[in-house]
This record gives sequence, C-alpha cells and structure tokens, in this order.
Amino acid sequence: MNVPFRPSTLSEREEFYEKEFSITKIKAFFRKNKMKIPQICALDAGTETGIIIDKKLKNTMLYFPFNELKEKIKKYTPEDVYYDRNIYSNPKNVLKSLNFNSWLSQELVFDIDSDNIKCNHSKNQPLCKKCLIKSYKGAVKMKKQLKKYFDNILLLYSGRGFHIHILDKKAYNLTKNEREKLNKTFSKFPIDPWVSRGYIRLIRMPYSLNSLVSRKVIPLYNKYQINEKDTIPNFLKIKN
Repeated sequence: MNVPFRPSTLSEREEFYEKEFSITKIKAFFRKNKMKIPQICALDAGTETGIIIDKKLKNTMLYFPFNELKEKIKKYTPEDVYYDRNIYSNPKNVLKSLNFNSWLSQELVFDIDSDNIKCNHSKNQPLCKKCLIKSYKGAVKMKKQLKKYFDNILLLYSGRGFHIHILDKKAYNLTKNEREKLNKTFSKFPIDPWVSRGYIRLIRMPYSLNSLVSRKVIPLYNKYQINEKDTIPNFLKIKN
C-alpha cells in the first residue's frame, strides 16, 4: 500500500473518533494485558500541526479522569490522546493541583521513534518510511533482548515509531536511577531516554489516532508482525 503519512484534518479526526474509536476496546486492552485502567488521561488539541479547534488551546495539555475520555475527545477533536503512566494515591488531588510528582509507581515504557534515527530525508515530511522500518526492526530486537530482564512485554505501533511496554510488577517500582541504568544498557537502540527514565509520564493511548501522520496506535500481538492495513484509518482507505 502506498498511503501517505500526513496530518489529519479536523473533520477526519472527528470521523475517526466517531466511527472507529471505542472506549470498550481500550478497556478490553487494559484488561487483556492485566493493566489498571489509567487514572489520568490527557490530550493535545493540535499543538504540533496547528490544526486545532480553538487556537487558545495551542501548547496546552488538557488533563482529566478516564471516565471523561469520550466526552473530552468529542469536545476538542484532539490531535493526540495520551494516558498518564503514573499511579497516584489520590488522582483527584493531582488533577486539581496538576502536581504530578507524588506518584507511587510508574509503568516502564521504551519509546523507539523513527525521528531518533540518523537519516538524510527531508525534514519537511512528517515521517520517513525507511526510518520507520529501521525503528521497527530495532524495536523487535530490543524486545527480545529485554526478555533477559522482564517477562511481560508488549509492543505497540505508535504512528511514527514503536513503544515497548514492560508490564512486570517489579518494573513499575523501578527508581529513576534504575531506569537510567536500563537506558544505558539499551543505548544502542534509538530510544527516547526521557520516556523510559520517567521524566515524560504520558504515552499514546492504544487505538487512538496519531494525527501528525494519520495512523492508528495499535498493539502488535502476532509475533510482533505489523499489518499496514490495520494502521490506516478509514478516511484514508476510502480515498486510496
């Protein structure tokens, strides 16, 4: 398939979240992988692309509880949807204060982004397919090597790269220093160390839309195989 990577329009985002996105499917994802439903979600209405329903929301991250996810998406038609990997003793207070430092534990995720691969591709294009293929091969290789340390590992396609979620209980309780040691161990891979170190709490919501490239965020269960058709939203399939 030769479907372009390009930003989604507001109407396309609206169509996707009305017809393809499912809260039930997200809940099933967390249950299947024995993960807790996120305490806090977040969305960006359109900072990167500038395609935004209200210009006043640019450079603003909106935070809310999981049970408001459908409502917030309908209201803001977001560019990106995330969940907070932290687990808090009192998430309501966190949302009131927007002080995210009082977390008890944090899901460990490695972000392998195609942007972290050195390449001479044009900086004007949202994604280089060669870099995406390289990041995929790197993510699969790194996942296999992580098996030396962890048992429950999940790979997701994020739109511009891949996320490796570590779901072992012991991984949630790693300190920042321990996470930094893992970063050094796997430094040969094109990871974003800020994510796995724990400084960036947010990670893309499964089955949401990466609107910068018009691709769906999907888990890769089948021997890490990725089917390109599964990543393409219907609004692009119809036109191609």
